[in-house]
Amino acid sequence: MVDTPELLPTSDAEVRDIEILIRANHPFILIETDEPERGELLIRWVADRLSLPYAQWTPDDGLKRPDMPGFKVEGSEELRVCLDYIEDTHGEWLYHLDGFSQQHLDDPRTLHTLTEVAHKLFEHRGAILVCTFGLEIPVELQRLVTRLRLAAPSRAQYELFVKQVLRDLHQRTPVEVKLTAEDITRLLNQLSGLTYFEVKKILTKLFVEDQGFGHASVSRVAEAKREIIERSGVLEYFTAEESIADVAGLARLKDWLRHRKAAFTEPERARSFGLASPKGVLLLGVQGCGKSMCAKAIAREWGLPLIRLDPSNLYNKYFGESEKNLRRAIRTAEAMAPIVLWMDEMEKAFGLGESSSDDSATSQRIFGAFLSWMQDKRDGVFVVATCNDIERLPPELLRKGRFDEIFFVDLPTAEVRREILAVHLTRRGRKPEAFALDAVAEATPGFSGAELEQVVVSGLYAAFARGTDLTDALLIEEAMRTVPLYTTAREKIEALRTWADGRTVPAD
Repeated sequence: MVDTPELLPTSDAEVRDIEILIRANHPFILIETDEPERGELLIRWVADRLSLPYAQWTPDDGLKRPDMPGFKVEGSEELRVCLDYIEDTHGEWLYHLDGFSQQHLDDPRTLHTLTEVAHKLFEHRGAILVCTFGLEIPVELQRLVTRLRLAAPSRAQYELFVKQVLRDLHQRTPVEVKLTAEDITRLLNQLSGLTYFEVKKILTKLFVEDQGFGHASVSRVAEAKREIIERSGVLEYFTAEESIADVAGLARLKDWLRHRKAAFTEPERARSFGLASPKGVLLLGVQGCGKSMCAKAIAREWGLPLIRLDPSNLYNKYFGESEKNLRRAIRTAEAMAPIVLWMDEMEKAFGLGESSSDDSATSQRIFGAFLSWMQDKRDGVFVVATCNDIERLPPELLRKGRFDEIFFVDLPTAEVRREILAVHLTRRGRKPEAFALDAVAEATPGFSGAELEQVVVSGLYAAFARGTDLTDALLIEEAMRTVPLYTTAREKIEALRTWADGRTVPAD
């Protein structure tokens, strides 16, 4: 019998799915997962339930059987030797290739041998199993390979795992583990989306540092999670500080979001009412007018984590790696759901324009993968995409059904400019009512929100240098020195406005 590892819960459905494939004589099973330990456990459980021998191959140790310490195939560190042994054995075994990689599939001789072995294993319940993610299966092997993707652990599995880890740590070091029901809820929310191995690393580290685990430890989990997510180089974990009240104007957009908050945060109740969970919005508009701030404000307003996907981080010079980066980012986002996924300056990822043919082909492949995901994506990931240059986006992305709505964020009106100035003065310890903001707003036509912020900042620098306090005259003086984007890029902004008219919903 297989000893069940105490600290790695899994589901009966996952075991059953693999068992069915083995009984149906599927010769090569690719278990897509970021957790090889979890995959190995599942294979061993299935082998035990079906009374089949389990053998494991690694590049360092070759082919071995854990239940037979003396078993060793000489020279099987070389995968082709291992495959030759499997082909000659004709036995109903489960062979776990641990360390199998794209490099092996790219070798013609290994690929040929692997195909021959898979054909022979098709005759009985014996099978080769690989636990990894992102393998590109060559055409000649595709019909012999069955993909099985392991779902992210459920909340109940996370809770069981966390309690087991903390119980084990407490038994080894008898110090206090004190968590309220609210602490446990917060802890599970913070850990969602991480692998079991990552969860155990975080809990163990904090347990040792804090000499126990309590309310303060839970508060430190978010920072540990941020480090893990950002280590991939594709996603960034943001702490959203802006509230929707900090976003001046954009009344229509705010109202739209207000009406969809409950449908996203309470998907089951929405479904019972006949509503699908919102997919997301595309914010098109002039640079510096608050599109990025909106993404942050939505996350805070809805009480959700904010994950930023920087399109420039997706690209890799090696063929196929860029698409893998996107799949990994999407997989991480789905595992962490519910979240807000902020895709800033989307045209950088899918832009049509000045690039080499190779770059263009890569962009098209990434675009196709993203489009498919947006069309069929599951609940729990609300996408907020921003764009400054609509001409660079493929038209297919703008079709209804990809995003719930496309909003156009224009330069602020005089009334909204007054609100923006008030927000930035308040942030810097000044009382807006002490200033003639109507006059300043009238002196800043065509200014974006970012440019208005710089008027306040520059005015403060000038006041500080002169040894005085900020005044209306200083603000207007700094405004007169500023050449706004509308002046330098008037034609482009007008073209954008013309395109948006009738095709988008005004955000204000």
